[in-house]
Amino acid sequence: MILRTFAFWGALMMAGVAQAHAPGVGPNGGRQVDAGSVHMEMVVRGDALTIYLHDHSDKPVATAGGQGVAILAIDGRTQRIPLAPAGGNALKGTATAPLPPQPKGAVQVTLASGGTVQGRFN
Repeated sequence: MILRTFAFWGALMMAGVAQAHAPGVGPNGGRQVDAGSVHMEMVVRGDALTIYLHDHSDKPVATAGGQGVAILAIDGRTQRIPLAPAGGNALKGTATAPLPPQPKGAVQVTLASGGTVQGRFN
């Protein structure tokens, strides 16, 4: 009986830990990944790339004074897209050609505080 109780509570606690990770889809409809101290969401529209930052409570993280770069694999080539603050919790950049709906690569953002976060989109 005691073993079953421990097993039940252990399983219940693990479910909470699993929910604490970044969800696959962010509040703006893009893919979202865990990037250390923040969640990073990637939204692609044509050649425009927008990265949104949220804390682990899903509150927006201001990007003013920050900068970033997306390094994406596009058609077998690596493309670096500089990212600049675009108001609120967004950083935006423009690719040299239209991007696929879910590009693969990494995004690195340096916040105004000097901290750096990196997200991998696979």
